[in-house]
Order: sequence, then structure tokens, then C-alpha cells
Amino acid sequence: MKRIRILACILGVSFVSAAWAQQPATKPPIGRHLQHRMANQTSRAPGQTVSRSFHAQANWDDAAKSWELGTYPGGTWLTTWHINDLGVMVGLGDVPPIGRDGVGYTHTLAVPLFGPRAGEWIDLGALGKKQSKGWEESYADISNTGLVVSHSTTKEGQMHAVAWTKETGMVDLGTLADTGDPRYANHNCSYAIATNKLGTLIVGGSGVDQNPDIGFLAPVVWRPSKSWVNGKFVTKWKIQKLDTAAFPDYVWAAFGVNDYGQIIGGAGPGDGTTNIAALWNPRADGKGWEELTTLPSSSACPMNTTYGINERGEIVGSVFAVDYSCGVGLLWKPLDRERTKYSDVIELPLPNGLTGCEGVGINDLGDLVGDCWNDTQDLAVRWTTKAPTFSEVVNFPADWSESWGVNDNRIATVTYGGGASCPPDKYGTCGGAIQLH
Repeated sequence: MKRIRILACILGVSFVSAAWAQQPATKPPIGRHLQHRMANQTSRAPGQTVSRSFHAQANWDDAAKSWELGTYPGGTWLTTWHINDLGVMVGLGDVPPIGRDGVGYTHTLAVPLFGPRAGEWIDLGALGKKQSKGWEESYADISNTGLVVSHSTTKEGQMHAVAWTKETGMVDLGTLADTGDPRYANHNCSYAIATNKLGTLIVGGSGVDQNPDIGFLAPVVWRPSKSWVNGKFVTKWKIQKLDTAAFPDYVWAAFGVNDYGQIIGGAGPGDGTTNIAALWNPRADGKGWEELTTLPSSSACPMNTTYGINERGEIVGSVFAVDYSCGVGLLWKPLDRERTKYSDVIELPLPNGLTGCEGVGINDLGDLVGDCWNDTQDLAVRWTTKAPTFSEVVNFPADWSESWGVNDNRIATVTYGGGASCPPDKYGTCGGAIQLH
């Protein structure tokens, strides 16, 4: 479950497709997603093993327009989240060499779906050598300008937010400690979770690791500035904390941002009893963001959060019960041009036979994606803002699947396991994409 993974900052654990074609090729989650993956693996015969050297070759099904990309060559697992409008997908996965524990070190990875090198993997590298190992949800995003945001372990062993471009490689975005504010002097880790299409804003969280008393993440935004250094312009990213005054002791993260400047996030008291969905609108004078707005909550369950926002200001998210006995995908729509008022929450319908859902990705056309589940299945699902009663399981060829991102060409990312090309092994996750119809 994304909320669990990102709310604990724990130690160690370009502009067009052609630009991409020129490139050379922790703590595990303990939430619902992992539980369902493990359930999907129980059907394997006792003692069955899968070669750790396996990696699926990129396969494009022309009829269904689906891409089964598998893992990075020689890797054992991959999770995907977002894809830009040029068809470049990003996620996290492990890369060789594979250790005795059966996995490699976690890197941010990208792969273009189109162009002369479609299906070739791009390893974006790492800040240091002490990378985390093991399955992680993807927390990576890519703008239409080729900016990739993610996280990586520093040489000192702390997780830091990073930004990557073809020109700069991987850049450490730092933490709130870099502001010099004594309130954040102990902040030693951060995550970059999302960027807007223009690549002009990055959002995520900053925090203190391995300390439950002061280890709360603060929601943050990074803004770029240009300076002339050694005969060329250099981009520097400046971090800023978003307003949380109404909920000073909550655990925070910002999950999405659009070109309009709206930022969405989620927060809770850290005890798993409740969670709020939050929105920060840009100030009219362009100097930062307004005080946070709490979005209307669902009556179904107490734990509300946001995950994605499109350029129209429509927001997708989810709500869960404290014990995760229920889950529903959510949609909020702006009610005024200024986007200061939002509709009551619209609960996304469950496909037949499935008992819980989460909504994660949304594009400007009104397509929404996520996943729904029951006691034995977890499947990628789509909805649309144009028909509130519509829901449909995404027909991706795998034993289980999840979809967390969708671009304006209606191509949805998929993380999956099983099927013809992805072994349901210990981690059992591969990456792919599918064209929605």
C-alpha cells in the first residue's frame, strides 16, 4: 500500500522520444498489495522454482496493443507507475549483479515504448553504492520534457529525492535541512514522488529516518532556478515546505502536481486511525501556495488520500477502513474556475466479483486507472469521469495486475505477475503497458 511505504522514511533499505533512444540502454511494503501478491503465488506447486536469470523480452501484442516488458535485463522484479505523453515509462526495479539473496540493487528505470529503440531499458543510475534491495512501489514520475523524479540512496546511506535529465544525470534534491531552518535540521531523507508535465515543479516529502517521534514527513515542493555557471545555464532546485498548520502532528506526503500549480497529498496521525485528502492551490500572486484545503471525505471509510490530479483539476484517490476491510476509489471535481471549491467525493464503482478498489492515475481526457481485488485476485481496472457508473477490468494477459498511471494517449502502465512472460517468483512483479479503448 503506497500510504504505508511513503509515510515512513527508513534508512538504506530530452524532449522527444528520439532523445531517449540515444541513451544506453528497504523495507518491503506490508500493506494490501503485498498480501494479494502472496495470495496469487500460493497456487504454485510446492518446490517449484524459477530461474533468477529470467527476464521477459519486450512483446507488443498488435491486436490488444499491450506491451509485456518484463524486467530490466538480468533483473528479477519491476514496478511501474507513470508514463509521459511521448510514451516513456518509468518505475523501479533491480539490476545485476544479482546477490545471493536473489535480488539486485534497486534503481530507477525507464523504457520508451516507441521509436527506433522501443523496449530498450535505460538505467538512470544511483547516487551511491549502498542502494536498497527488495520490492518497492515505484514512486517515480516523468514529465513530457524528459525530467524523471524518484529517490536514491546517498553515499551516507540515506534515501534522498532525485531528479534526472539526459543533460545532468541524477541530481540529489536534498531535504528540508538544506533550508537552514532549525526546525528541520534533523531531516536526512526525502522522496520525490511526482512532477508536472512541464517539468517545472516536483513534489514529495522530507523527513527524519528511524525515529517514530520526529520522523514525520513534511509535504514539500521543489522549484527550479537558472544560474550561469562556467559558460552555461545550470538548474538548481529549491525545496519549500507546504502548509500543514491545521494538522501539525500528522504524517505527510505530497503525491501529485499539475501545470496549473495545484498540489495534492495525504496525511494521518501516524496511528492508522484516519487519513485526510489535502489540496494546496497556488497563490494568485505566484508566490507560493495557499493554506491547505481538506477535500470532502468519503463516508465509506475514514482513511482518505489523493494520488493523481489532471490539468482540469480533477483528482483521483482512495479510501480505506482502518483494518483495510474495505477500499474504494475516489474522484473529486472542481466546482469553480478558481478551483477553490470541490464536489463531494464520488465513489468509483467496483467491477463485478471484486470487493475493494483504489484509484491512482488520471489523465486529461478523464480516464482513471487503479486496481481492484477480492480474496484471490488483484486486477488492473479503469474508470472514466464521463460515466460515473462505468468500471472495467483491464484485459492485460497476466495472473494479477495493477495500473497506476495513464497518459493522454490513453496508454496505461501496468505492474503484473504470472502469465506467459513473468514468473510468479518471490517478488513476482514485471512491468508493462496497455492501450485503453
